Amino acid sequence: MSHPQLNQDPRWRAMVLPLFRFDPNSPEDRPFGLGTIFRIDPWGGCATAFHVVEEMLTLDAGSMRVRDNVRVAALEIEGIVYGSPPLPEGAWRPLSGFFAVAGKTNPPLLHERPEIRNVTELACLIVSRSHARTPMPYLPVSLDRMPEIGEMVTGYGFAGLDVSSDVEGDDRPMSQYLYQSTGPVVEVTPADPASSMPWPRFRVAAEWPSGMSGGPVVNAEGNVIGVISRGWTGEADSTATHFAGWDISRQTFPTIDPYGVRRFRGFAAIDNRGDVRFLGQDGEEAAAFATEHGMTVRAVSYSPETGEWLSL
Repeated sequence: MSHPQLNQDPRWRAMVLPLFRFDPNSPEDRPFGLGTIFRIDPWGGCATAFHVVEEMLTLDAGSMRVRDNVRVAALEIEGIVYGSPPLPEGAWRPLSGFFAVAGKTNPPLLHERPEIRNVTELACLIVSRSHARTPMPYLPVSLDRMPEIGEMVTGYGFAGLDVSSDVEGDDRPMSQYLYQSTGPVVEVTPADPASSMPWPRFRVAAEWPSGMSGGPVVNAEGNVIGVISRGWTGEADSTATHFAGWDISRQTFPTIDPYGVRRFRGFAAIDNRGDVRFLGQDGEEAAAFATEHGMTVRAVSYSPETGEWLSL
């Protein structure tokens, strides 16, 4: 059985982050661990499992938003930490945006409020970085690569997040170590709208304990093909949601080009030599940059690694 192994690679700690919740009315209280998120694009976009943040959300005029009595933030520690040092300045990264496709219940009684229903198990969060000294790190995501039975995949996440065997209660120290666990895919299930869990799933013979939920599942090519959904401590039987086989992943993660790994969709300012000089998600911002520098604006699919772009 594949048990979680500690991952001490600073690059992974820069791309895979633990998620916590706070009570804004009691800022002195201890944060509470929720699960794992991971960076997927150059603009702070992150992916996670919907159930990781589901209890933090409410419906407001038909739209989802974070509850008033909750704040959500990721803990960014880029590097290897030993012992119990103080957190660096800016380590708590607040949630600045959220999107997910979700359903809602229709209560039988008029005085009851509808509740959010998880129908995709995918969510996109915007979490900025604490600095811009180097380009934003992110994992390559493949939205069209189906998992195959027998192939080896690795799940990453914060196993045992916020759990301490030594001290219980609100005074316990935060435990947040990144782990990984590898195993073969043993079952692939397509999306089923009639199911209580209608999203597409695949089972893996690996141990992905609590706290790893929301973490990336990476194939042998090094590409993320799904998000950890659930697992059990001591059990080599875990489940993930895969991106391929339906269009929900494209709606949830619109910055990623579904037809090419490490390609992104956005608005580009292009100079007279045909080179991209600015790429972003705001068309007006791209247009302002292009006007100021005498360039043209196009909606493109762009590869930061090669500089190649395709007009959309």
